[in-house]
Amino acid sequence: MGIDLELADVAAAKYQLRDCQAAGGWCGHEPDCEAHLWRLLSLGPSEFPVRRFYDINETMQLTGMGYDAEPVPWLDFLRDAGEPSRHQVFLRWRMQTVPGKTGIPSFKLLSNDRWLVTAYEIDEALAAYAEVPAEQKAILETNARWASWLEWLALARERGGFEAE
Repeated sequence: MGIDLELADVAAAKYQLRDCQAAGGWCGHEPDCEAHLWRLLSLGPSEFPVRRFYDINETMQLTGMGYDAEPVPWLDFLRDAGEPSRHQVFLRWRMQTVPGKTGIPSFKLLSNDRWLVTAYEIDEALAAYAEVPAEQKAILETNARWASWLEWLALARERGGFEAE
């Protein structure tokens, strides 16, 4: 199984465009949904070029950037949420973290359930990486995938996070 990562603002623009197209007729958003999506796509890469994250997750846990965890199942989350809108409950489920833990939970990079990794989680992960000794960072960053991952996280933080699907 592979997982696709896409910047949060691009993913949201795609959903908005699909909703407007499904509604039929004229898009009343300003800027127009299609123009907004194309503007975001013109800013550069919107997807991470890797689809398997076991080694990245492992390194994130070793550096304190992430943690091993299991998600609360959707039906349990739905039952306990008490939210009036099913859409809002689904959004909160996709953003779930584990209380008392910092960084990015491993399940968000090991399953394609449309998890949302927020800018806040990325900030926590990058703050943890900043505490890693320089010698260890130098070794880790010789790995091109890891260096690319750090660049992706910085970009995703500026663009609202990312979606894992």
